[in-house]
Amino acid sequence: MPDSICIRAHNVFSFSDTHGHHRALKVPGKTDILICAGDAVEDNLKGGEYDDFIDWFSSQKAQWKIFVPGNHELSFDLGQSESIEKTMTDKGIIVLQDAVEDCDGVVIGAISGNARIADEEIPSDLDILVTHYPPLGILDQDLGSPEILNFVLKAKPKHHLFGHIHATEGHAFQLGGTLCQNISVFNQLS
Repeated sequence: MPDSICIRAHNVFSFSDTHGHHRALKVPGKTDILICAGDAVEDNLKGGEYDDFIDWFSSQKAQWKIFVPGNHELSFDLGQSESIEKTMTDKGIIVLQDAVEDCDGVVIGAISGNARIADEEIPSDLDILVTHYPPLGILDQDLGSPEILNFVLKAKPKHHLFGHIHATEGHAFQLGGTLCQNISVFNQLS
């Protein structure tokens, strides 16, 4: 199972790619910040696909619960996610897309796979970058994003957490001062 990291005395547990098998995931009890980097469901255009995930995710004891959509969260890509986002927000889940959240001094940012962020908008104090897609050339099986790589090289977060590539789940790569980690759990849970 994925490892926790500790930043400024806050325990962070992150995962992606549960594809509906989230209940098999064991979240450590002392988790302060819980992050899902997408693909929580298999296909959310069928209706009601998020209900069980939202119930499970919102019931976790972490103070901060952050959700970053993946490629299986199709309604987010199609601009049809308003009701899902409202339900998540109402249940205490932070939906983070091309934005930054400060969790008691732990600065977490999220960008989508094709986000082009102007240099002046790149935060200089980012502790964790969360994306669903990996950066180009890093544990990506030639499916990584050049925009994400560019962002990582400029922002220099301490940690870059991503999923999407099931074959490299659990692997890490040190890119300068940034530890890039594939937090996919698909193979472990399937």
